[in-house]
Amino acid sequence: MNGEIENWVRRVAEASESFLDRKGPYDWLIKQSIYTHFQRLIPLLSMSCFKSAGGSILDVGAGTGALAIDLAWRIGDGGRVTVLDHDPEALQILRTIAERVGVRVEALIGDAAALPVQDASQDMTVSRFLLQHLRDPLAVLAQMRRVTRPGGRVVIVDVDDEVWVMEPPEFPHVAAWRKALRTLQRQKGGDRQIGRKLYGLMREAGFEAIQVLVIPFVRLGLQQGRRAEVEQFKIERLFRERDELIDSGLMTAGDFEAALSELQQGFALDRFEMDAEFVAVGVVPEPVGATSGVPDGG
Repeated sequence: MNGEIENWVRRVAEASESFLDRKGPYDWLIKQSIYTHFQRLIPLLSMSCFKSAGGSILDVGAGTGALAIDLAWRIGDGGRVTVLDHDPEALQILRTIAERVGVRVEALIGDAAALPVQDASQDMTVSRFLLQHLRDPLAVLAQMRRVTRPGGRVVIVDVDDEVWVMEPPEFPHVAAWRKALRTLQRQKGGDRQIGRKLYGLMREAGFEAIQVLVIPFVRLGLQQGRRAEVEQFKIERLFRERDELIDSGLMTAGDFEAALSELQQGFALDRFEMDAEFVAVGVVPEPVGATSGVPDGG
């Protein structure tokens, strides 16, 4: 990483730190944003759709701004980033962090399934880790297509929870906890295997020149030592859905305690780990009868 990128990551972390003392729905999310910042920058700095980004960009389901703030930094004065979320508290955190790091974003409160944005007004519309939570992701993709100009791109970043490799393998109770999380999200109408379905969804939504890239992220055990704050973050991740998993019958209290014990044992293992993010890029087609070249995807 060069100095400019390292400096940016440090600035965002410092701007976010004051929110970590708040006990609420966003302290864990902000920690995740801080600890995965380098990972998040990989597609932003390497994929041509982001490297050439400019003009009007809309981030749908922006949350506390993990992607939007990076986008605003990336394009500088070459464009305008608008964020949309249904939660005013998340948007206030986003505005504060953006102001502290000196980037400009415009914020809208609204519903991803009924975007309060004019037709064909955006050069790019993006969403990160939103579709996995939705009962009807196709309806949101249709809205994202509607507000993006012909020839513009829609970019979706999301997960597929079964694209996960460990050696030595994951302990059985931790693996059962991950499976229970997938089941719980499915019961709520979401899908933590949405990554493999993005191509089909983009096709059904009418995009063209579709690409789906899988970006692997590898962690090589204890090579760089252990970090107590990251280990605590992983424990907090385990506890976030504890009561709901037990109340729903997907785990017993004993199973949960066994998963916690195994997770803590795993911190001392010098293991190989790999997971991945899926990035789907689609181009909004020109109106029938129009003559225009389709830009390269990616």
